[in-house]
Amino acid sequence: KKFSNPNSTIKLATLFSGIGAIEHAFERLSLKTEIILACDNDKFVKQSYFANYPISEDRWYDNVQEIDGKKYEGKIDLLVGGSPCQSFSMVGKRGGFEDTRGTLFYDFARIVNDAKPKAFIFENVKGLMSHDKGRTFEIIKNTFEDIGYKSFFKVLNAKDYGIPQHRERIFIVGFKDINRDFEFPLPIKLNLSMQDLLEDF
Repeated sequence: KKFSNPNSTIKLATLFSGIGAIEHAFERLSLKTEIILACDNDKFVKQSYFANYPISEDRWYDNVQEIDGKKYEGKIDLLVGGSPCQSFSMVGKRGGFEDTRGTLFYDFARIVNDAKPKAFIFENVKGLMSHDKGRTFEIIKNTFEDIGYKSFFKVLNAKDYGIPQHRERIFIVGFKDINRDFEFPLPIKLNLSMQDLLEDF
């Protein structure tokens, strides 16, 4: 697909940033980005991130719980992250935002709610959909709806998008514009094997 505005600059923020997968993806697509903020609690991850991307200390956070999302209201086009969800405890069938307190997902949702990015991508393991008989995933979907976002979700596998690895992940893509339509990309033919990517020693 062609980009409608290939020369525009995307104001990007990432939580649980790791070494910057989405940042690298934008570079590979030759899309311009401005990193508004990034966050991770691993000091070695931070070293790698700073070595690879243009970011200043004042835009980096070691603790997602310390981010004031309201400080960034209107300043983020796309927010990306995938929080650990092992600590979920369910209450009722539609607790939404209240039921996520005490989890790192709550902080992702809180920052979406406060910063109001135009769009977000939330990624996690496939098992999130079946955790606690599906109630965890229902609460996550309800949470995004409660804070005013229209979301779309699908399990994607890396082997269907050019990477020779069976790696399934759930992706939730949300838009502040609730009238927005969205379609996940169609699979592409895999032309690589692991041997093509491994170095010979």
